[in-house]
Amino acid sequence: FLAHITPPLKEFAIMPASVRLSPEQILVTVRRRQEEKRWIDAYLSEDNGLSWAFLNTPVKSTGEGNPPAMIRLSDGRICLTYGYRAEPFGIRAVLSNDKGRTWSEPVILRDDGASKDLGYTRTVQRPDGKLVTVYYYNDTQAPERYIAATIWHPGEKIP
Repeated sequence: FLAHITPPLKEFAIMPASVRLSPEQILVTVRRRQEEKRWIDAYLSEDNGLSWAFLNTPVKSTGEGNPPAMIRLSDGRICLTYGYRAEPFGIRAVLSNDKGRTWSEPVILRDDGASKDLGYTRTVQRPDGKLVTVYYYNDTQAPERYIAATIWHPGEKIP
């Protein structure tokens, strides 16, 4: 049996994360790659997913690439988390208080990763407003990757 092996793609848009903004609006972020560049783009549907338009680029670089995860916070803001696969390796977040039209500077949740082998975040909000971001990670404290979490507060609304 011979398997057909294809070379790695030099360009892709994969691994979406979505949040519903209203009964008609859906915001989606997507892991992107073009040649050596890797980033996260946002798209908006205003007709419940029938059509989509490019909105912006919430994360201009993810290092060597990592998919987004998004949630809508209790105050209406959007939180997007991702693994950052360039030095300093770690976990980051960006926030939007205008339904994804603009985004904060990255919030560094961790920057002590031993290599790019980390990420795939998921985030939930606790009743006290703090966020729990879970991901797989590796650092100099453990010889293998492990599941870790950061509990953090998203702060006040972004001006």
